Amino acid sequence: MRLNVESSVVGSSTTLLIVAGIIDWSTIAQFQTALAQSISRPRPAILVDFTGLLSWSPEAQTVLTRATGQARLHGGQLVVAGLAPIPAWQADGCDLQDLDRALAHTAH
Repeated sequence: MRLNVESSVVGSSTTLLIVAGIIDWSTIAQFQTALAQSISRPRPAILVDFTGLLSWSPEAQTVLTRATGQARLHGGQLVVAGLAPIPAWQADGCDLQDLDRALAHTAH
């Protein structure tokens, strides 16, 4: 399994993105495209479900942080659910505290 991103509209205006698999150099464009399509709507309300995420790169974390900020700039919000802690071996070289702070900052 590489990456599977399913998108659906929930209710009248919320986009649900279900992300499963691995986000790395070979799949990051697919992840970024799915986020960009959701953000392009007026006042986007986006819920990203990472329950099926097996692994993701620091670059993917940066993409998520930027998308969260872009959603706010468009008058909406991006909410993350089901994100498990990143294993220490995979987190080498990235600052998870910075990611948490960026997501928290853009959520306010």
